[in-house]
Amino acid sequence: MKRSLSNRKLAIGIPLTFPYVPSTFFDSFNIMEKPDYEYIRESNGPVDEMRNNIVRRAKRVGATHLLMMDVDQIYHPKTFVTLASHNLPVVGSLIYRRYPPFDPLIYSGTMNEYLLIEDFKQGDLVEVAATGTGCLLLDMKVFDILPDPWFKFTPNPDPERTGIVGEDFMFCWNLQKAGIKIYVDTAIPAGHISMFEVNEHTYKFYKKVAKVRKEALAEYLKSQQSAEAD
Repeated sequence: MKRSLSNRKLAIGIPLTFPYVPSTFFDSFNIMEKPDYEYIRESNGPVDEMRNNIVRRAKRVGATHLLMMDVDQIYHPKTFVTLASHNLPVVGSLIYRRYPPFDPLIYSGTMNEYLLIEDFKQGDLVEVAATGTGCLLLDMKVFDILPDPWFKFTPNPDPERTGIVGEDFMFCWNLQKAGIKIYVDTAIPAGHISMFEVNEHTYKFYKKVAKVRKEALAEYLKSQQSAEAD
């Protein structure tokens, strides 16, 4: 599924999920190195349908590759050139969840049990089972292999589990079933915009605070048990 770099036609697709575009996203998008590209934005409807419309429009303009981006991200200037250099069907940037526990959105396993990958070395290219779609470079051929609609909120296929599977993880699950590998380049992070930027440092700080709280609670419970014994 690999293509020559010289034969690529890039589309950049952005679903406008915010009622506004943060200036930090706008600035990082502007300074990011990228070749000529078709700009595709969607601004109406559920995010899964917006992503599907982006893919359909990318097909119509003859794009060979689609860079899916989100407006709640801050992108590294080398995002596209680094991801493109891997020449892979599906490769993304490292993104951390924008709310606690701020964990990295890279998982192994299957839909029945996704497991957080934490033991990666910063800078590694990591094969994953699932990741987010906030910064994902896709060879358009994957959309010929998978059926339309590619992105869809879906009830959990595991009968023992409840809830809805997000459009990003369902897409990754379908890629996995089709034998298409997914990679994340941990050298190219994309900051997640919340009330503040969520990145590796946020995640590590949260883990440290959570550990201190857990130890303090354990010490408190121990002291209570001792007091009751007396």
